[in-house]
Amino acid sequence: MASPLSHLTALSLAPEEGRTPQPLDILGQFTLVKLASADTGGAAAVFHRTVPPISGPALHRHSREDEWFYILEGDLTFEADGSRFALPAGGSGLAPRGTAHAFQNFTSTTAKLLVMTTPGGFSDFFADLAAANAGLATPDFARSEQIMNDYGIELLGPPLS
Repeated sequence: MASPLSHLTALSLAPEEGRTPQPLDILGQFTLVKLASADTGGAAAVFHRTVPPISGPALHRHSREDEWFYILEGDLTFEADGSRFALPAGGSGLAPRGTAHAFQNFTSTTAKLLVMTTPGGFSDFFADLAAANAGLATPDFARSEQIMNDYGIELLGPPLS
């Protein structure tokens, strides 16, 4: 029996390469799209994210995707449904769809992580969010929240503090 992904084409990327012409700036966190939804037949998307000190996404919930995090460098605090976990390099966390979650880099050094979402489609969200805020000194939070809503993501509160 053939794999449902057997029609896909193999690819390889250098460390600094992604599936978009440039890394995406997701509200100050540079993101390389390592696998876009189109690369996996819509099954998944994978991202390499750089998280500067004292940054992280706002508390939110996905209605469409499960999201898995793997810490490559640094330390992040991960919250899922009100429980917090300190995750050092090599640690991972899972936020199934419907889970309120966020992560934060509370340290003075940059952290790096891999993020995988299933199913795919999340690479389109990141591209739209980056485009909406490109060149702005301060992110357009109202437009960003609208884009989140368009992709079935509910903003629940501020970043972790």
